[in-house]
Amino acid sequence: MNEFRVGLLALATMAAVVYMSIKVTSNQSGFGEYVSYRTIVEDASGIFPKTPIKVAGINAGRINSIELQGNSALITFEILKRVKITEGSRLKVKTVGFLGDKYLEINVGDSGVQLSSKAFLESEIGGGIEDLAKDAVEVLKDVKKITEGLRKSLAPVNGVSPLKAILDNMKEATAAMKRVMNNNEDKINKMITNFKNLSQSLQDEFDRKNEKSTLVALKKLLDNAKQATADMATIMANLKKGKGTMGKLLVEEEIADQITETMAGVQKIVNKVDAIRTELSFFSGSNTVSGSETQADLLIFPAPERFYQLGLATSRFGPESEKLTETEVNGEVTSELERTRQKDTYRFNVQVGRRLHDWSFRGGLIETSGGLGVDYDFNKSGARMTFEVFDYRENLGPNYRLGTQIRLWNVFYGKLYGEDLAANPSATIQAGFRFNDEDLKGLIGFFL
Repeated sequence: MNEFRVGLLALATMAAVVYMSIKVTSNQSGFGEYVSYRTIVEDASGIFPKTPIKVAGINAGRINSIELQGNSALITFEILKRVKITEGSRLKVKTVGFLGDKYLEINVGDSGVQLSSKAFLESEIGGGIEDLAKDAVEVLKDVKKITEGLRKSLAPVNGVSPLKAILDNMKEATAAMKRVMNNNEDKINKMITNFKNLSQSLQDEFDRKNEKSTLVALKKLLDNAKQATADMATIMANLKKGKGTMGKLLVEEEIADQITETMAGVQKIVNKVDAIRTELSFFSGSNTVSGSETQADLLIFPAPERFYQLGLATSRFGPESEKLTETEVNGEVTSELERTRQKDTYRFNVQVGRRLHDWSFRGGLIETSGGLGVDYDFNKSGARMTFEVFDYRENLGPNYRLGTQIRLWNVFYGKLYGEDLAANPSATIQAGFRFNDEDLKGLIGFFL
């Protein structure tokens, strides 16, 4: 019954992983056979493995690897086999928006001869300025059309000019205004009287001899402004002489140099944080001895050749341990061997490693005990071979583990490895997913 529950749990986990993978990677090129091609660009900044390649604005492939060749970057990428890349096709580096993320666009040539695998495509960098120039030309054409329309509207060849019609309307409005003035003479005289009263009030407000007038208050405000200006001049003079904390910052070159060095250090830290890359993996399955097993790991790459690995592993049953008890009665010694296994165990991974091309060497805590590990990545197929030596058990000797990861589709992987190869061999099979930094960026973009 327990194995049946474990199987149901594994199937549910695999279904959830497949659904998440399809959701997150909906912008990938999808299923199908691929054909590899190559190109050389002068500047590969902002381009990473798995950067999408589009044909006619639709994802048709992805980048496999980027290598330095001389002073240029050699890019190896793959395109769906059903997309015919012919001679004369050109590859262009573009951005999403004027300053957005980069991607590669292929303009397929008119030739009917399809390029062979590993063939080279010419490339160019698209900065977007030419498109802006074309848009500006189109805008100027629209402005010209609008100007022509205004000219025809203001000075038509046949018919009455709109300006003449406006002037005629103004004449009619002036005549109507005169009629209104004649009929409302008393009201207008009353308005003139009110205006005289307003003028007298303004005169009182600007009387210099009246202490409560607006002019006297304005004079006091100007005097205060003059005093504030004088105080500011005194402060600026003290700053120039290097008085006070701010003055020392502006005058003393040593303090200014220290501030400059501090800002440079902050900039270096920001650049290092921006260069960090990550890889997240999650696998779940079953072992022939310990039952269900689940493992999650996070790899942090502060530099391309260095990484840190943090992880958590759990299993239904831990390793079997032995306890030998000897009892002496009347000179006779009897021995009792007790074997125990811990249920629902949790173990941690904290390791430091370095990468040399396709090899990775790491060491530290492997399942809460000291150990060493070696990995080899097949970048083209996405497979990975792993060998680990560690010991999280008491008095049972080291655990030798050999396994492999195989990419089933996109970020979905299968995992198979053998445990305790030297003492009590067992096998583990798991399924799960593995995201690199670009996949995580796509996941964040999906939710945002």
